[in-house]
Amino acid sequence: MGLLDANFFTSSIIVDHNAFKNIIFRIATITLDFVILRLFGFFAFRRGDYTSFLIFAEDIIQKALFISSRGITARQSLLVVMFTLIAAAGESYDTMLWAIDNPGYVIKHRMVDGATLAAQMVETPAYVVLVSANRTNPSAHNTLNSSFKADIYTSAVNVSLPGVFERGLVEVTPPLYPLNGWNATARIWLDDEGFAVGLDSTIMDTLIMSESLYTMCFIQNAPNEALTDQAWNCNISNSDAADLLQKPQGQVLIWWDVYHFDVLQPYADNPWSSMGVDGGSMMMKQVFTVTKGRRRHTFISTVLKASMSAAAPTTLDDGEISDFMRRTWSPNGTITTAIQELINDILYAKGNNTGRTFGDLHQTNTSLSSISTDYLNIVDMPSGANVFSILRFFVTNTTLIRSETLAEEPTPLEPCPGTVYRNFATGGEAISTNCNIPVINQTLPLNQKLFLGQIDASSVGLYTGFLGDGTSNLSSVALLDTGLDWISEQMDHMDNLLISRALLLGGNSSAVTVDISYSVAAISGLQLFLCILPGVLAIGFWCFTRFIAMSYYQNSFLAAVLTTTHTTVGRCEELGYVRSMPEITLQTRGRHVTLRTPHEGTISNTVSIPVDDLEMVYEPLVLEKYDI
Repeated sequence: MGLLDANFFTSSIIVDHNAFKNIIFRIATITLDFVILRLFGFFAFRRGDYTSFLIFAEDIIQKALFISSRGITARQSLLVVMFTLIAAAGESYDTMLWAIDNPGYVIKHRMVDGATLAAQMVETPAYVVLVSANRTNPSAHNTLNSSFKADIYTSAVNVSLPGVFERGLVEVTPPLYPLNGWNATARIWLDDEGFAVGLDSTIMDTLIMSESLYTMCFIQNAPNEALTDQAWNCNISNSDAADLLQKPQGQVLIWWDVYHFDVLQPYADNPWSSMGVDGGSMMMKQVFTVTKGRRRHTFISTVLKASMSAAAPTTLDDGEISDFMRRTWSPNGTITTAIQELINDILYAKGNNTGRTFGDLHQTNTSLSSISTDYLNIVDMPSGANVFSILRFFVTNTTLIRSETLAEEPTPLEPCPGTVYRNFATGGEAISTNCNIPVINQTLPLNQKLFLGQIDASSVGLYTGFLGDGTSNLSSVALLDTGLDWISEQMDHMDNLLISRALLLGGNSSAVTVDISYSVAAISGLQLFLCILPGVLAIGFWCFTRFIAMSYYQNSFLAAVLTTTHTTVGRCEELGYVRSMPEITLQTRGRHVTLRTPHEGTISNTVSIPVDDLEMVYEPLVLEKYDI
């Protein structure tokens, strides 16, 4: 740790305002000036050099004339020069104290709710947040906190999100019907009319594959009594592999009722629209709301993907495939019998130069999750030559976090007579509808309309750069343990930050706690010591120089003149401050100017009159009376 980073040298003592700090520094400077004057007054006293002491109080021109008259090497001149230089340095003492500010303030925090700062929000806050991290050490080098607080408020306030918010209630209804592989996939049910949110149950299929029962990949209920899981395990022909590779993963489905549904797809300004397909190792989180009537439900969804690939003519090594499967499918890093069977399915497909897809969907009352793996051979059409093979993994989770009743239901963005439609919003602001998008069996007579509600992608977080290189053919490079460990450690914090931002942009901002940071003027321990030091020295010099013999070297020339001419009351040897100041005026008689004192007296210099070669007679002080 550097010297200037030590606590004694770092600003930590609050003084509230820089004006107070300036006063403290200025008092220290004035006190130091007193110390310097007393010190050099003592030097002059020891040498009996009263003239030099008097010159201390003169301006720089008079000092220069004095030095010139005495000669630069004279002892009186040297004393005056030393005093002038040190006194000038002392005058800059407060400047030096400012110069050692480190940093001169302390950061204080004040917690407020988001509604308090509503007027400080930027006009169009960004709803997509990009979080990057270092692959080697994501815990130390990442933009997690700074990214989520960016582009919400104006530069007039310095805020951060601590990830604290009111959790709210979660309200669901019983399922309308149990899981089945045809029309009842995993969902979170929100009302008794079929309003529900679920995961995309077609991620293992393509349009061409679904045209034939022979090629279609069926999703089936898992053999358990609770009926909470669905699974699939299908072969993928090389001709279908490219289409499946381009299919978006982790999409959310919204059912408004048993007839009408929508897909929450990434909008054009959301990079996940391209990042969510193909390979790669990255993660996406989004908080979205679905509002039907006055009922609004808030969800958080997470999609993590990882991949490894090999360009033809090389293929993925069996050991690398096994290691990749172990690290993605096993919670504790061991290969169970079930995982080994899945590994064997991939190795069998690899040996037959074909593809494989398998996965599982799981539902509870308030959350949905899926885990899937695709092994695909991408071929050149129509030659059929292998281009590359890819093994990719997806895990998705969607959880209901808030249910609330609004004061008013959303307003349609535009009129759309005769059509079933909804609003689509980002960051709390409706931006489009599907009014002009023809949907089968969703039209009504022209004199009717059905506004379903509003879907709002309130906030999206994209996490890149730390999970690995999805183009590598090595499991340890394609998916990094450091990245997985960081996600495991920070998952709750990531969720809380994203939810806080989403509630600020598109939900209830009063439910979010915002940390306002502001600076308060402060001084360091060193500055405090240097401010106290002149005071201690001043007390010491005052005590040390109190004896009577030094009285003329402690007070002004005015006090000396008034005392020695008995213009004031007091003994000459006890020079001190003039407590009762007499009125001194200038009196002119022709070309002669005298100093007039009370009681018609004057202060004047005596004139020497030579009597003989051996003696001089001095005229005493004459207090003359003049008629005015």
